[in-house]
Amino acid sequence: MYSIKSKLVSVIMLLIVGLFSLSAYLLIKEKEKELTQNIYFQARAFSELTSNDIINNYNLYLAQKGFIYFNRDISAMFQKTQDIDMIQIYDYSGSLLYDSIQEESQQYSGPVRLIKDPVLLSEIKAHNPSLFTKDGVVKYIKKTETGDIEYVDENEIATDPLKALERIEYIVYPVLDQFAVLYHLNYTNLDMLLRNDQIRIGSLAALGIIIGLICAIFFANQITRPVRKLTKSSAIIAKGDFQHRVTIKTHDELEILGNAFNKMAEDLDKSTKALVYKERVAKELEIAQKIQSGLIPKQIPSMEGLDVSAGIVPAEEIGGDVYDFLKKDDKNTMFYIGDVTGHGVPSGIVGSIANAMFFTHIQKPNLKEIMLEANRVLKAKSPSNMFITLCLLNWNSEIKKLNYINAGHEQMIRFNSAEKNSELLKGGGIALGMFPDISNMILEQEAPLEPGDCIILYSDGIPEAWKNQKENYGMEKLKETVKNYGSLENATAIRNAILQDVKNYMGDYKQMDDITIIVIKRTS
Repeated sequence: MYSIKSKLVSVIMLLIVGLFSLSAYLLIKEKEKELTQNIYFQARAFSELTSNDIINNYNLYLAQKGFIYFNRDISAMFQKTQDIDMIQIYDYSGSLLYDSIQEESQQYSGPVRLIKDPVLLSEIKAHNPSLFTKDGVVKYIKKTETGDIEYVDENEIATDPLKALERIEYIVYPVLDQFAVLYHLNYTNLDMLLRNDQIRIGSLAALGIIIGLICAIFFANQITRPVRKLTKSSAIIAKGDFQHRVTIKTHDELEILGNAFNKMAEDLDKSTKALVYKERVAKELEIAQKIQSGLIPKQIPSMEGLDVSAGIVPAEEIGGDVYDFLKKDDKNTMFYIGDVTGHGVPSGIVGSIANAMFFTHIQKPNLKEIMLEANRVLKAKSPSNMFITLCLLNWNSEIKKLNYINAGHEQMIRFNSAEKNSELLKGGGIALGMFPDISNMILEQEAPLEPGDCIILYSDGIPEAWKNQKENYGMEKLKETVKNYGSLENATAIRNAILQDVKNYMGDYKQMDDITIIVIKRTS
C-alpha cells in the first residue's frame, strides 16, 4: 500500500520530468531549426557573393598556373565562413577543374576529371543555382520578378520549399554559362552547438528535477503531516478521549478540516454525555416507574356488598394519577382517586407524598380530618405550582353506606339501575396543596348507592381524551357510555367497556394525560 506522500511525490516528479523533457526537446528542436536555417541562408548568400569572384580568380590565376595566388584567395574565403568545408569548380562539360580538398597544397596535374553523376551534371549545366539535400533531393533556386526566390525543378516547375530542419549537402552556382561552383556545407559546428545546448539544458533539467523533488517532498509533507496528525487524533478519539484536540495551522483547507475535526470531537463529547445522561435518566425513570407501580394496589380488598375494579393508563413512564384502597377495620374500607397537576416525575413524586399521607392517617376518626392533614403536608412539602385534586371515599359494609369528600376532583357519575340512566354526583371542594387551611372548603357527603347501581370515579384524562386537535371525549359522551354499559354483570366488565370506548374514540391520536378509573358496583 502506497502512502499519500509517495503518491504525491511520484505524481509531481512525473509532471516535472515530463515538463522538463518536453521543454528541452522543444528548445533543442527550435534551436536546431534556427541554426539549420541560418547555415543554409548564410551558405546561399556566401555562394551568391563569391561564385563570380572564384571564377574570375580561376581565370586570372589557376588557369595560368598561378596556384599560389588562387589558393591564397580561396583560403581567405574559407576564413569568412565555418559552414563550408569544400569548394569545387566545374566547367560546362562536367569536368572538375578544382577541388579545394584535393588541391589543398598544389594544383592538380593529372588526367581530366569527368563527372559521372547525372544529377550533379544536370545541376552544373543548369541556368539556375541548385541545392542537393542530405535526403538526395535536388531543388533549383529561381528569382522572381519581385526579387524573391522560389524552388523549382529542372523544368522550372514549382516544388515544395525546404523543410525547417532539412539539411543541405551542397549548393551549385552556375557562372557565365561556362562554369559552376559547388559549395559543400559542413554541419559539424551545428552538431557541436546542439550537443553543448543539450548538455546545458540537460544540466538545467537535472537541477530542476532535484529542486522539484525537494519541493515535492516539502509540499507532500505539508499535506501528509496534518493527515498523520488527524489519523493519530482519530485513534485517540476512538478510545473515548473526546477532550483531545488537533492543532493544524496551514491556513488552507487542511486547517478547515482540522477545525471540523475538533468540532466533531466537541460534538461527540456533548452527545456522549447527553447519551450517558439519557441512559441514566431512563434507568432512574425505570426505577421510579417500578416504585410507583408498587404504590398502586396489586389487589383490591374485599368489601362486602361491593364489586370494585380499578385501573390506570399513564401518558408517560411516570404518571400523575393515583388511587389506593386502605382497609381501616373489618367494617370500613377507605379508597381514593387523585390527579396531580401535569404528569411525569414531579407529578409522580407529589402523588407518592399523597399516597403516604393517606396511608399514615387512615386511623383518624373521619374523612375530613384525613383530608385536612394531607393538605397541610402537601402544602408544606410540594412546589407552590403543584397540587392534587382528589376524591376520598369510605364504605361501611355494616350499614351499607358510602361517604365521600371531593377536593376539586371530577364529579363522580352514578348509574341508576332502576331508571337505567346516569347522573353526576355533587362535586365541589378545592384541590389539596393550594391553601394551608381548607376546612371550610371541603364537605363530607353521602353517595346514593342502591343494589345494582354503580359509581364511576375517573381522572380528567377520560373526558379530555382527544381524537384530533379540536374534539375531545367530553362529559356528555362519558355519561352516555356509563348509561350504555352500567348494567353489565360486574365492575371489571364496565371498566373495560368504558376504557375500550375511550380508546376507540382516540384512535391513533396521542394520549395527552393519564387515564385512571374506579368502578364501584353494589351487589347487595
